[in-house]
Amino acid sequence: MKRLFWIILLVALGTMASAQSRGSYFFENSLLRSKLNPAFAPKTDYASFPGVGSFSADMAGNVGLQHFLFPQGDANYLYLSDNVPTEQFLSGLPERDPYLQERVESDLFGFGMKVGRDGFATLSLSLVENGHFTVSGDLLRYTKSRSSVTKESFEGGSADLAGYAALAAGYSRDLGSLVQGLRAGVRVKLLIGLSAGRFAVDRMGMQFSPDQVSATVHGTGALAGIKYGSADGLSLASPGLRSLGAAIDLGASYWLPIDNAGTLNGIELSASVCDLGGLRYRNDVSSLSLDHQFTFSGIEDLTGDVKAGFEQVIGDIRAFTEIDSSAGEPFFHRLPASIHIGVTAHLWQDKANAGLLYYHAVGHSNVMVAGGVSPTQWLNLGVNWTFLGPANRLGCYAEFIPKKYFGVFLGMECASLRHNASHIPIRNFTESFAFGVNVLFGNNRGQ
Repeated sequence: MKRLFWIILLVALGTMASAQSRGSYFFENSLLRSKLNPAFAPKTDYASFPGVGSFSADMAGNVGLQHFLFPQGDANYLYLSDNVPTEQFLSGLPERDPYLQERVESDLFGFGMKVGRDGFATLSLSLVENGHFTVSGDLLRYTKSRSSVTKESFEGGSADLAGYAALAAGYSRDLGSLVQGLRAGVRVKLLIGLSAGRFAVDRMGMQFSPDQVSATVHGTGALAGIKYGSADGLSLASPGLRSLGAAIDLGASYWLPIDNAGTLNGIELSASVCDLGGLRYRNDVSSLSLDHQFTFSGIEDLTGDVKAGFEQVIGDIRAFTEIDSSAGEPFFHRLPASIHIGVTAHLWQDKANAGLLYYHAVGHSNVMVAGGVSPTQWLNLGVNWTFLGPANRLGCYAEFIPKKYFGVFLGMECASLRHNASHIPIRNFTESFAFGVNVLFGNNRGQ
């Protein structure tokens, strides 16, 4: 039962957090790897099913449940518990403030088709959501052991979310007439802002004494397309055009032919940078501010009106966390850019491949090694291992791409396969998932 609970929790986190799977990067005939590098072009024209043509979720962080839940016997204790030694908690925290960054993308429609002899064009409309969250590491250390931190004023703690639609047009072209083996691509995106929110705590102080706890907090933020009321909390505003922006993806690949008809058929070098740009939210914008002080001295006199005492404490806490909202100024959201640099060895007449990929995405640098086989022209199977990044991750990729009718791909990377005796994952929250179904219109380039 415990194992089932943690599996459900991880799946839920991955879904809520929810890019084309990076396992596809090394297969020359993969349909949608052009999302990772616009220079890549598949060998088949395709059209995406609305909503399921391409769905991807990417989440990465430098902490996990193992940093905050500690098993002892049959029980699990939160880090604040006296049953958890202070040094055990402090030694496990990362030096950088704990953070979690995530991205979700789903295509509403998309297609790709051969243009002329050497070109390939793509067009898609996608819904994208990305977010970044941080917590002050100093504050966590201080709440566990005040003696470990000399200062009582802390910076850090933020949330940044943005949702938008992206209309993307891409073009890839073989430049072999200029440089044999060279191919380049570009994708231009029109961004339509739907909603966004940001908030940062720039000053927080805590003081402990034998008879009371005092805290102050100051923070600022902004919202667009999201309403906030002290009574109702957060809610989405009515749909509307709140922002326009633009971004661009650039990519290139170079095929280095190898004069070997046996094992090694060629080496492909490639690089791309995606999502260079952003959007400016200017309509339906509100400003947030938080500046409160709170003192709690406990309820010592149990002979009086205890209910009134608790109501007073709850009222103080509610006032302490209440955020003021007012008309705001436009603000800019910069897209989290991604970088891919890869080398792929194509083996045995493209029946197999081996690859090495460096990529920077959702705020992290990673290095992946991968191997794949294509036993037939319509099937790709691959495994990959990310050994440098927020967490070691094992991944797999499968793609069914016949010449006609429909194709399906599925890819994932998971860092949470290992559990302790209480079935708590002992890896950081770093997961990736991609899935898609597409209609195919035939073989263009003679597989």
